[in-house]
Amino acid sequence: MDQTVVRESTRRSHREQVGRVITAMRNQIDQPISLRSLARIGAASPYHFTRTFRRVTGIPPAQFLSALRLDLARQLLLHSRRKVIDICYEVGFNSVGSFTRRFTQAFGVSPGTFRSMAQAASETSALRAEPHPDSGTAAMGDTISGHVTAPADFDGLICVGLFSTPIPQSKPVACTIATENGEFLLGDVPAGRWFLFALGLQLPIRPRECFYQETALRGGGRVVDVSAGEVCGDTELFLRQALPTDPPILLFLPDLIRRIGTVRV
Repeated sequence: MDQTVVRESTRRSHREQVGRVITAMRNQIDQPISLRSLARIGAASPYHFTRTFRRVTGIPPAQFLSALRLDLARQLLLHSRRKVIDICYEVGFNSVGSFTRRFTQAFGVSPGTFRSMAQAASETSALRAEPHPDSGTAAMGDTISGHVTAPADFDGLICVGLFSTPIPQSKPVACTIATENGEFLLGDVPAGRWFLFALGLQLPIRPRECFYQETALRGGGRVVDVSAGEVCGDTELFLRQALPTDPPILLFLPDLIRRIGTVRV
């Protein structure tokens, strides 16, 4: 049999295996789930399951589960009147303190502040955004240039950022808005190993989408190394719809847009 066919068959099998595990994570999100239990669902040893899961999703199973819990907490804060303490336990955290700390680390604001800001935003009309005149210009650090290709029918805002984790979360180390032709320039990039992501939001942007990017296009996740004035890594990005095996995007866009662009009502 053609080796290409074999490799594609293996990749499809791995995606299906990981998909079953992610479904189990979602169904048991309020329960403690061991790696051994997840591996059993994936019909593999813990070692091989972890390797396969990381190859498909880009992150380890425990990190993916944590991201799912924070993503569900965000949805409950937006779409329910449950108390923060109830949401904490509903998504699988053992204490309000650890939940609040982890949520704040990911989104940059506490759960209560997140809900209050989202409620205020729901009374605002649609937002439009455009690159700030100084957005993406170089400062004291290195610069990274690249290009984002979007689907032909996409008409929106493309945010590009460098993050310290394989999940786009918290504040990026550098960020900008791509131009109309998809070109971008990230300035003042510190030395280190970073993950390059692009997020596409269709215009006009509804305020609630700044808090939960359910329909956003995404691209990237590649490693970019910056050292001694040299940049190593692929900076060609392609926007696409999210896949079931993609980790959630844990971003607080109002803060991100304020940093890189001008928002107009």
